[in-house]
Amino acid sequence: MIDNKKKIKIMLVEDHVLTRIGLKVSLEQYSNIEVIAETSNGREAVEFAEKKKPDLIIMDIGLIEFDGIEATRKIKELAPNIKVIMLTSHESEREILASLASGADGYCLKDTSPEQLHNAIESVYEGNAWLSSQVAEKVLRNLYGKEISEIKQSELTKKIENPPLINKDGSIKQPTSKIPIIPLSERELEVLRLIVDGKSNQQIAEGLFVTLATVKTHVRSILNKLSVDDRTQAAVKAMREGLIKF
Repeated sequence: MIDNKKKIKIMLVEDHVLTRIGLKVSLEQYSNIEVIAETSNGREAVEFAEKKKPDLIIMDIGLIEFDGIEATRKIKELAPNIKVIMLTSHESEREILASLASGADGYCLKDTSPEQLHNAIESVYEGNAWLSSQVAEKVLRNLYGKEISEIKQSELTKKIENPPLINKDGSIKQPTSKIPIIPLSERELEVLRLIVDGKSNQQIAEGLFVTLATVKTHVRSILNKLSVDDRTQAAVKAMREGLIKF
């Protein structure tokens, strides 16, 4: 848990002045947030990260000199403990995958509410991954190469030989290790699809005509099988560890 007396030191990297001001005002309404640095420049972001040592950086992609993806990669090389959340209007699969491959710990869209962004900051600060629901759905669909409703049990239970990993530019490379796929049942896949769709446990129970307790059991099983702490981490783990075939 976060120590309420300790403030999370934030750096804002955003090239639109009004957006940056709005972010600062919104975030500083929370007692555990302190904005210690701001910049509109990707190169400066790398320099400030090294000098000011923020706990977490809110990073846009469209920056001058270094874009947000390159800046994140360089920051993670210099200070891997600094957390980075991409906050951007970019929704393309390539930019999402490249951002996560560069080391970003979270990816949020700019229509995210201040409350959701604050939740993302706290979650990432505690060591978790975070994807907004729209991004999580894109990642899962991209990883499977088809609509989630078409995913078959056999694709999760088989083992992938030399599963693909992501290069810094978002392209695919082939590792030499073998990573077994963690089996999910057909029902667990249904629950996972509804989670990605943003449904609550109660809505999932009503949609599948099962009890709320049954849904909670399925959710726990999914998280346990994927060795993650929350729903959004499942998508990131699938991508970063090559658990899902492109």
